[in-house]
Amino acid sequence: MARRADHTREELVKLIVDTATSMIVEHGVEKLSARSLSKQIGYAPGTLYHHFDDLDAIVTAVNVGTLNGLAEAFLSAREGEVTGETLHRYADVFLSYVRDNKHLWNALFEFKRAPDAAVPEWYVGKISGLIQMLTECFMAERPDLPEVEAQEASRLLFASVHSVSSLENSGRLQLIMNRDIDEIAHQLVSIHLDSYRNAKK
Repeated sequence: MARRADHTREELVKLIVDTATSMIVEHGVEKLSARSLSKQIGYAPGTLYHHFDDLDAIVTAVNVGTLNGLAEAFLSAREGEVTGETLHRYADVFLSYVRDNKHLWNALFEFKRAPDAAVPEWYVGKISGLIQMLTECFMAERPDLPEVEAQEASRLLFASVHSVSSLENSGRLQLIMNRDIDEIAHQLVSIHLDSYRNAKK
């Protein structure tokens, strides 16, 4: 096995996260373990815990990369001024991103943390950043409404599209409805957008 001195701390952290990411992409997060990861990077298992508190922390670091990737995909979907219709482009890139990163997306929402493991505030901030991008779209449609209402509409929309996407990924969507996932997602966007546009002040 390699020695810790073979890499700087920063290099080793990156190696651990990059290798964990590759293993999750190939096999899914349920197959990731400290033993398998340490073997893959060529270090003793204890080395992982010199840089991360536990496996949860390693998966959290992988998940940050996934969230950053989705944020970048959202940004690439913007065309000019942000409006409510931008949400439809976000839906397209969201579904495409989840399809292309199925195991990473499952790790983001389906990985079971230790019961006493706290979610870092900066991690929650990453998710809030995505919600804020949706919020901007709703606010552009009804600038007369409080921002808190746009934020709530954004959370509901994100949860709705994520739920049907998860059903699709698990192969269970067809048990509920025999419709194309893209069509469903865009219908959800339209429903939430129309509801917000018609909301009473």
